[in-house]
Amino acid sequence: MHPDELAGSAMPAAYVRDDRSWIDAQLSTLPPHIRERIAGEYARVYQAAFDAEPVSFRQENAGRKAANKRLREFCTRYSPSVRGYTVNPPKTV
Repeated sequence: MHPDELAGSAMPAAYVRDDRSWIDAQLSTLPPHIRERIAGEYARVYQAAFDAEPVSFRQENAGRKAANKRLREFCTRYSPSVRGYTVNPPKTV
């Protein structure tokens, strides 16, 4: 945890310092009312992947990869839909 950085913003409890600006940018694409919950899920996924990796020097990368992938996919799918962007259903002939 890095309490000295971004006080007041919804940052995960566990993350790699180098990912801070990217995580903040991703979370800023989401509505404020869900940022804290998504940050909590990021920390949960990070810690689970970190703990599952048996090789100590690979743990941080495993946590980063799993948590960043989940956050990226969630933001890519959720952000457009919350803004009202939808796809018309396919037309049948």
